[in-house]
Amino acid sequence: MTKTFDDIDSLIGRLKAVARQHERQHGTQPPPFAYRDRLGELLDERHDPAKVSDPNHPALEELVAASHRDEVFLQRVYRVLMDREVDQEGMSHYLSVLPRTGRLYVLAELLCADEAQASLAQRGAVIPRRGMLTLPFRIVGRLGPLGRVLRPLMRLSYRIVGVLLRPRFKLLERIFELEDNERQRGAMMRDVLLELDGELQRQEHRLGQQAEQAQQHTSNLEQHTKTLEQHARQSSEFAERLSEQERHQPALWSALQHHRRAVERLVNPAAGEQIELEEAQCQQLDQQLFDAYYLAFEDACRGSEAQIRRHLDNYQPQWEAARQAGTRALDVGCGRGEWLALLTEQGFEPHGVDLNIAMIEHCRERGFDVTHADAVSVMRTQPENSHALVSAFHLIEHLPFDVLYSLVDQANRILAPGGVLILETPNPENLLVGSHTFYHDPTHRNPITPTAISFLLTYLGFSDVEVRRFNPYPEEAKVPGDDPLTARVNGHLCGPQDFAVIGRKAAPQLDDTRAEYTQAEETTAEETHAEPPQAEAAPTKAASTKARSVKKTPAKKTPAKDSPEEGTQ
Repeated sequence: MTKTFDDIDSLIGRLKAVARQHERQHGTQPPPFAYRDRLGELLDERHDPAKVSDPNHPALEELVAASHRDEVFLQRVYRVLMDREVDQEGMSHYLSVLPRTGRLYVLAELLCADEAQASLAQRGAVIPRRGMLTLPFRIVGRLGPLGRVLRPLMRLSYRIVGVLLRPRFKLLERIFELEDNERQRGAMMRDVLLELDGELQRQEHRLGQQAEQAQQHTSNLEQHTKTLEQHARQSSEFAERLSEQERHQPALWSALQHHRRAVERLVNPAAGEQIELEEAQCQQLDQQLFDAYYLAFEDACRGSEAQIRRHLDNYQPQWEAARQAGTRALDVGCGRGEWLALLTEQGFEPHGVDLNIAMIEHCRERGFDVTHADAVSVMRTQPENSHALVSAFHLIEHLPFDVLYSLVDQANRILAPGGVLILETPNPENLLVGSHTFYHDPTHRNPITPTAISFLLTYLGFSDVEVRRFNPYPEEAKVPGDDPLTARVNGHLCGPQDFAVIGRKAAPQLDDTRAEYTQAEETTAEETHAEPPQAEAAPTKAASTKARSVKKTPAKKTPAKDSPEEGTQ
């Protein structure tokens, strides 16, 4: 309502006319208007003795409150400086102090309080002559022990100045009060008149009718809202089921195609291919069907290609370091070929090895150079110092230790000096991984710790061995709290889900030095006709262990990931 009138008389005439019209129509007196409540609120504010005209820009004379009791003075000061009412403790303390010090001293002391300074700064309040009033406090505070001696003299000076200025304070305070009363009177008159005019223009029965209609509309709206919420929940559940089906559909279709091709190869063998035994045929079919299942499992549960690519980008420092040693790369257990695709983009000549025929066919369809064979056997055929990078992503958790030992040993042999080995696996330091999610894949054998893998790489001659951890649980999965115990629990339960052990092949100088040292020891042993030093026994034992692991051949019925090539990235 923004309507105004030129003078009070026209407004009163308008009010009387509306009242008479209402009486003729309804035969009753006009209903009471809300202006009476508003008037009471304004009068209460007006008669509040502790109120100041502007709490953010109060005059010093208003704060002193020379015309009021000490209680009113303290209420004013606390409201303006602290933005709160004075507490009982503060009231008692300062009522006992005021007779000795005067109001100027108490006001200056409260202005120097931290709470007052913070409250004034937060509200942007400005108190005129504040610095002059608090100057003696600041000077005495900087004098140290001498300031304590001068403090009684300072209180006396504040009291003398307060007594001398009291008449002036009373006069100025009265002027401020009169000005404020005039402003309040004008504002009160405007508020009341505008509210009266607005109330008279509304009809009571119309308001009642509108309220009833609004209630009916509200009831209908609530019913419609409940219906829509129910439909929304049903739609959400349906969308989730549909999304789950759509997510699994490509994997299931791919598995079906691999099943079909496996059956066709066995039913209609290629030229020159003969199946001698029915049992061997069944075993081959079973293995191919299992390989197709595992590819479907990877597609459904591993993550999208974009997600895998974002994770593999974390290894940029490693492939950049490996490029210094050449461009040939070998990915053991290449899986669906995400790492092969990245290495190709980075200028490498990657080769993949996997025992899963479905994975191999998938990679060949993408144009990658891959081999369906045992990884350790393939690595033994490679020349020494021929590769810049060897990698195995989520493979080693599928292997017996003797096969893992041979794999790392062969990787060190075929890597060129400065070449890089990357082994990524689930992180058992995360208790949820080590006890639960690790076993989502039924072909996993057992978790392997970072300490064990790091030592194996160091033992077999790798240098600069480091451990990197990835994929922690999101923040919303953590237990709330910031105490040390909660942080420790979150570290064990919500820490990185994967880790990688990265090693570099030792520099040629180190290998030459080791060879010279070994040759010198052998020469000394021959000259003295004595047994070789005990330090040489360890390599001999390791060599025999490696020989046994090399001769070990996985059984044909072993699940795919029990072999070096079955893991995927």
